[in-house]
Amino acid sequence: MNRLGKFEDAKFFLFILPWMIGFTVFFLIPFVTAVYYAFTDARIPGAADLNFVGLDNFTALFNDRIFGKAILNTLFFVFVGVPVVTCGMLLLAMLLNADVKGIALFRTFYYLPTLVPIVATVIIWRLVFNSEFGILNAILGTFGIAKISWLGEAWSIKPVIVLLQVWISGSGVLIFLAALKGVPKHLYEAAEIDGAGKLRRFFSVTLPMISPAILFVLVIQTMYNFQMFTEALLLAEGGPNYASYTYVYDIYKTAFTELKYGMAMAQSMILFAMILVVTLALLKSSNRFVYYEGEKRG
Repeated sequence: MNRLGKFEDAKFFLFILPWMIGFTVFFLIPFVTAVYYAFTDARIPGAADLNFVGLDNFTALFNDRIFGKAILNTLFFVFVGVPVVTCGMLLLAMLLNADVKGIALFRTFYYLPTLVPIVATVIIWRLVFNSEFGILNAILGTFGIAKISWLGEAWSIKPVIVLLQVWISGSGVLIFLAALKGVPKHLYEAAEIDGAGKLRRFFSVTLPMISPAILFVLVIQTMYNFQMFTEALLLAEGGPNYASYTYVYDIYKTAFTELKYGMAMAQSMILFAMILVVTLALLKSSNRFVYYEGEKRG
């Protein structure tokens, strides 16, 4: 039996060997290298003349006004944008869950934007919200409303980006739709017999039963918003007045415009720490609002 056990162990490691190689080559080695560069003044990756500078990169970052704006903008998209987008996904999923004729066609149409590359979607969005010849301003003009510079004002660029995320949220809507389909109908029937109205059934039956899907979408959307880049770059290049200047966009500028790779790696380490802390906090607090069917509560 001992020999058989060793043979089974060998088979296990043989099967996971490709994953271990991929993990080491594409994650572990780059991660360790990034940590090393974060404490140097490297300007070109692999340069031989780099110097160890300790925490200088980190202290310089926290004294940088633009870096502070990038953090605040990113936190806005995480703590304001994520709840708004998640609620939008859930609302759309509930609408697409309606039992009406032709609903499958509507589900297909709504998922289609998810299949379009994000770059193409952002370019289309720029045409819609263009201040001079945009479709939205043309529609508003028919009601006598003056043109609005949607992409040129600090107060409007963030809502535009959040709305864009709702537009491309087909995958999240699909997850919520599957969760809604999995809610047992007898729970609704029992609640209705007890006199619960639609709103009460939503909060007492629907939300608890789909709470695992809500947690999953929250975690994925949080990670995405921490790493938001394409929207900030293509919609307004971080403007106006740094209103859409996100954290990853700042890393991009530091690395590829200013060529400060050591500082960019330091920024990446801070980003990793922020994502880790927020995600762990979300998972740790999930036992307060996530219900798993069959799980004992005590």
